[in-house]
Amino acid sequence: MLYILEFILKILFLVLSIVWIGKIMILRTDKQIIINPLLIGIAALLAVLPGLNSNIELIGMSIQNIRIILYGIYSAIVIFGVRAINQKNGIF
Repeated sequence: MLYILEFILKILFLVLSIVWIGKIMILRTDKQIIINPLLIGIAALLAVLPGLNSNIELIGMSIQNIRIILYGIYSAIVIFGVRAINQKNGIF
C-alpha cells in the first residue's frame, strides 16, 4: 500500500516540479525567493535518503514514511506557491 502511495507521490512530484519550473521561467516574482530554497532543500533530502529496500529507521519512522511525508510537503508547497503567484493580493 505504501509503495503505491509513494509511486503516486513521485508522479505528482514530477508533474508539480515541471509546473513550478514553468512558473519560474514565465513569471519572476519575489515570492519565489521564499519558496525555491524550501523546494531545493526537500528535493535534496529526498535525493540523499536511502532507497525503498532498506529497513533503516530515522526519528522512529521508516525511511518510506519519511519519503512520503517529504513528497506531501513538497506538493503542498508547490500548490500553495502556484496559487499565491496567480493571485494579485496573495499571502506574501
